Amino acid sequence: GLVQEYQDLQVEDLSTDHKEFIDALILSCETARDFAYRYSNKASVLANKEQDPSRRQELEEIARICERMPWEPPETFWEALQSLWFTHMLVMAAESYPGAGLSFGRWDQYLYPFYKKDMEEGTLTREWAKELLYCYWIKHNYVYDYQGRLGINQGINSSFGQLMTLSGCGPNSEDLTNDLTWLALEVIEEINLLEPKPNVRLHRNTPEDFMYRVAEILSRAQGSPFLMNFDEHSIEGMVWQGVPREEAWNYGIVGCLENTMQGNDRSDTVDVNINLAKAVELALSEGRDMKTGERIGAKTANPITFQTYDEFLNAVKMQLVRLIDLLTDCGNMADTIRAKYQPTPYLSALMDGCAKRGRDVNQGGTDWNFNTLEGMGIATLADSVAAVKRMVFDTQRLTMDMLLQAIEANFEGYEEIRQLLRSKAPKFGNDDDYVDGIARELSVFWAKEAFKRSNPSTGRQYRAGYLSWNYYIPLAPLTAATPDGRRRGEYLSGGVGAVQGMDSQGPTASIRSVGKLNLETVPNGASHTITLSPSMVRSPEHIRKLAALLRAYNEVGGTALQVNIIDSATLRDAQKTPEKYSNLLVRVTGYNAFFTQIGRELQEEIIARTEHSI
Repeated sequence: GLVQEYQDLQVEDLSTDHKEFIDALILSCETARDFAYRYSNKASVLANKEQDPSRRQELEEIARICERMPWEPPETFWEALQSLWFTHMLVMAAESYPGAGLSFGRWDQYLYPFYKKDMEEGTLTREWAKELLYCYWIKHNYVYDYQGRLGINQGINSSFGQLMTLSGCGPNSEDLTNDLTWLALEVIEEINLLEPKPNVRLHRNTPEDFMYRVAEILSRAQGSPFLMNFDEHSIEGMVWQGVPREEAWNYGIVGCLENTMQGNDRSDTVDVNINLAKAVELALSEGRDMKTGERIGAKTANPITFQTYDEFLNAVKMQLVRLIDLLTDCGNMADTIRAKYQPTPYLSALMDGCAKRGRDVNQGGTDWNFNTLEGMGIATLADSVAAVKRMVFDTQRLTMDMLLQAIEANFEGYEEIRQLLRSKAPKFGNDDDYVDGIARELSVFWAKEAFKRSNPSTGRQYRAGYLSWNYYIPLAPLTAATPDGRRRGEYLSGGVGAVQGMDSQGPTASIRSVGKLNLETVPNGASHTITLSPSMVRSPEHIRKLAALLRAYNEVGGTALQVNIIDSATLRDAQKTPEKYSNLLVRVTGYNAFFTQIGRELQEEIIARTEHSI
């Protein structure tokens, strides 16, 4: 196994530091063995005391399995599942859990050979496999009993991303769905727990019955932790960032929807968040924060002097570059400190490349090592730039001076201008090429700018993503009123979704707008959450329409989607009588949370989202 591989490396001509690093890897593996022995011993003690023969036999088998796993290679499905759980627990400890993004990769692909062998040999029944999976699912949720009582205002604590990847395509675009995939879907629907979060990889060759089953589960489970990534454009994103195409098909998903390779990738996927909408504020104030007066952006011209739209657009781009520089500088500091002071030898022992290179995962030991800049507020940015273009430069219904006065006053006393901006300027999310083209240009611009940056001390390159968590709420009061009619303090847009309530043309128009963003340039992933009315998915015909929408999402260019199927009346009632809705799950933005345990502001943002019909 791994220990033998590392012992073989020690006989080579290595530096002292390299040999000591290998020693640490071996010690970490031995720790995993000793950790599992404690469980084996405990099961043996319980078995000796047990009076019920059936339970005693079960405990004896647990003791036998824990004595072998994860030190020895598994031979059965139960052993493989137990080995995976032990390994995962220790990774959580090594990563100072609770923390985001401890994921399993293509779970149904590497466990299936054990499942298939046991089923064919008659040593495993589907019912027993399901019971094992029930126990496995429950284990993942122990930490949330504590965290749910502890509470964090905005609810990020409610789901940390112990994510498993299901289904997906193979190297020749063939579908890899198997019986274990189907069994996992049964468990997901029946148990309806926060963790582990399943992310189903859908693609052009996903079978119709599987696509329908995914849509069916979505229609029945209010906020069940169920996410979907779409292979064609996710794979193109991996290739865009440099992964060979012959490897990229086997990507796994981390945390919520973030794309990484399996076993040789230590990319950090939620390093730094960039408030894209702030670039508009800075472009309209010569680089100064409108509240503090401090120049935090680039020194751009007085907007009153802009004679053309291109001058304004270039100022916005200059501010985006400045924000990227500021944030990557901060990210580099954290990345450098982590590399120097936070070694994780156990995780390094499990990842390809670290032992041969003699470098920890946090020091660039694996084949792929990206930092990530997560964009937030792309729709607010696009709507704002489109409003300036339409109202100031195209139609001249407003002068720049009038717009600036309204924004600086937070639209107080300028309600007529605010309503003009909200109702007459084009809005992203409605399949309108005018604003969608602006969104695409700005999205590609900032993503490519981010990709030019790397940390000099670790060599880790930055890549872009759109997982905004819920930062569009706390950053809202720190962002001035914007030309789309938004007041200071009102929510910024999340992920790649439209501004709350502005996507008025239905879900098809919404996904077509998202598909125009050229999301291959944001290879980390792009969160898109849409809300559907429960009345729209009650019949088989409507479920088929939802399945068709999922297939269309892949075709138009989307990479990741979550669907809330819930009405605002239910959410309002949950606010009034939370004790009746203690298990009400909602999708936030790439993660899930119990609705009654998140902050009031986040509850209001979820309620404000457009409720679509299909």
